[in-house]
Amino acid sequence: MCRMLIANRSGISRLVERLSEFPNCNTLAAFLKGLDLRHGGHGGGVVLYGDGSVLHYEKGVDMQPERAAAVLEGRDYEWAVFHAREASVGFVTDENCHPFVIEGRHHLVLAANGSESSMAALGRLIGDRTDSEFIARMIVDMDLPFPGALSCFNSNFVGLYDGRPFAKKGDRQLLKYQTERDIVFASDLPFGLTGITRPGHNYCWFDWEESMLPG
Repeated sequence: MCRMLIANRSGISRLVERLSEFPNCNTLAAFLKGLDLRHGGHGGGVVLYGDGSVLHYEKGVDMQPERAAAVLEGRDYEWAVFHAREASVGFVTDENCHPFVIEGRHHLVLAANGSESSMAALGRLIGDRTDSEFIARMIVDMDLPFPGALSCFNSNFVGLYDGRPFAKKGDRQLLKYQTERDIVFASDLPFGLTGITRPGHNYCWFDWEESMLPG
């Protein structure tokens, strides 16, 4: 399992305000560190997106949650994607850390939580890439219908497709925290935080629209 998050800038600000209520998790750095400690430890990554392009992209085996928190709190952006990796497919390398940024017929930022065994062997064929990266490249290179293509997989996914944010709930926990237009999807959120909803299996949020994918 991994841990991940997608949020808009105002969602991060609102989350930081609320975190001050929780003594053991009262900063964004402490919150992200908790995500990493629970199911991570094999690298981290963060993407900031705004004005139609990636504003900041940083990932690696040695990237610490405190660094990701500094990026998220210290910059202006529209959307942010954070991931803490627990390696299940692929070696522990900087290249295999999430999120993945794939450019081609479409522009896709993708982070995943889960393991897709049917994709693992295919990922190895393209140079020991993870199943998640293979899925991302397949969606872009084959111009697969989006977000419907995500219904073929059991994992959780978050990211941006042609600049439009998405979150898809698979067989792992994914929580939603929203106050008006401030929104955060995360693998975990502090126990006792009000306003949390728990989407069901194959729930999909895409560019502010909610649906249930088939499967």
